[in-house]
Amino acid sequence: MAKVTLQVRTRNNLLELLAKNESGAWVVGKNRVEQITHIQVVNFEGTQMIEGIFDRHSSFYTDEFGQDRLVIKFLDGRIVNCNVEFNGENPVRYV
Repeated sequence: MAKVTLQVRTRNNLLELLAKNESGAWVVGKNRVEQITHIQVVNFEGTQMIEGIFDRHSSFYTDEFGQDRLVIKFLDGRIVNCNVEFNGENPVRYV
């Protein structure tokens, strides 16, 4: 099975997300969840991100926003500097 890093782009404060070990609710295909091993939560400017291990057992789907969205939980998160560019508006991708 392929191992995948889920990368999301956020305007939220990375320190606050790191303190909660959680990054909001995202549209993530249910068929992709089993492949995800790591997460990267990138600030909107693409200059810093949280890297962590995807916590599959604590993450859960919610339909709070009228669409199934995965609340992403992670372990061993840390903030690192980066240079990530996003093409277009889609804030979720698999790398």
